[in-house]
Amino acid sequence: MRFEDRPPPGQVRVDLTPAPARASDLFDEILRRRSTRAEYDGTPLGPDELELLRSAGTGNGVRTVLLTGGRAKETVVDHVTQGSTAQLRDRAFVRELKQWIRFDDAEAVRTRGGLSGRATGNSSAPRWIAGPLFRLLSRTGPANEAYARRIRCASAVAVLVSATDDPEHWVEAGRCYERLALQATALGVRQAFVNQPVEDAARRRRFARALDLDGRPDLVICLGRGPGMPRSLRRPVDDVLR
Repeated sequence: MRFEDRPPPGQVRVDLTPAPARASDLFDEILRRRSTRAEYDGTPLGPDELELLRSAGTGNGVRTVLLTGGRAKETVVDHVTQGSTAQLRDRAFVRELKQWIRFDDAEAVRTRGGLSGRATGNSSAPRWIAGPLFRLLSRTGPANEAYARRIRCASAVAVLVSATDDPEHWVEAGRCYERLALQATALGVRQAFVNQPVEDAARRRRFARALDLDGRPDLVICLGRGPGMPRSLRRPVDDVLR
């Protein structure tokens, strides 16, 4: 990936060139990788597993910090629930979130995008039924309790930290996450985002100070073992890459 010839602000240009196929230990995990928004079994990860995850999530100017202690995870709980509360009180945020959820299987198949209701542990139901229930389930109390349980029973919380706040590091943080997620999948470890602490500039700074992070926290991910969840449907590559 080259950034020498900078694109206009707000855009990132990726130059692709032909290359021979190269085998990768993580390639076969691409089809199995998914986000698991559920509670984990709380079993700790071994030192070798933690090192593999940390290494996979390390790149050019991006590192992965793995939080395993109870005090550090409680700090994450505090900042996730504060961020969740602010988001769920924002009508525009809740309206957009509702638009992205595919409440029933037919809607998921038709759109092949968005967040499947089944991927969040809910049964398939028509939007006219699930919509009113969504308003009840998206209240701050139940939502925050679910986030807190998920974080507390996670084996670790990964925070991807960039050295600099610029497009190069934003893209690199995304690439590091993909490798981290694939490595977790290879280890039989589930993962899911809890990004509320980093989705607002002021809250991101407070989160960094609370965890004494040197750099910009870009992504926050729960890691742990537990049951798999259904995946959200996605469009074929040919439909989105021209």
